[in-house]
Amino acid sequence: MGSSDPYSVDPGDIEPIGATIAVAFTGAAVGLVGAAVSFVAADLGVALIGVGVVVALSSPIAYVRMKRLRGE
Repeated sequence: MGSSDPYSVDPGDIEPIGATIAVAFTGAAVGLVGAAVSFVAADLGVALIGVGVVVALSSPIAYVRMKRLRGE
């Protein structure tokens, strides 16, 4: 990291697998919130679960595509 702040993260320091894990975790969190909301508002809960699944599953696909583009 180039800055003197120990909590600063340079975008170049994040490896693709770390970004994949972060995005998959975010998708799982959205899905869990959707499951909790579905007890109160069924339509909104199902929509959030769907968005969470799409985000969580697109993360590994994006990682594989990025590896192919980088030639690894």
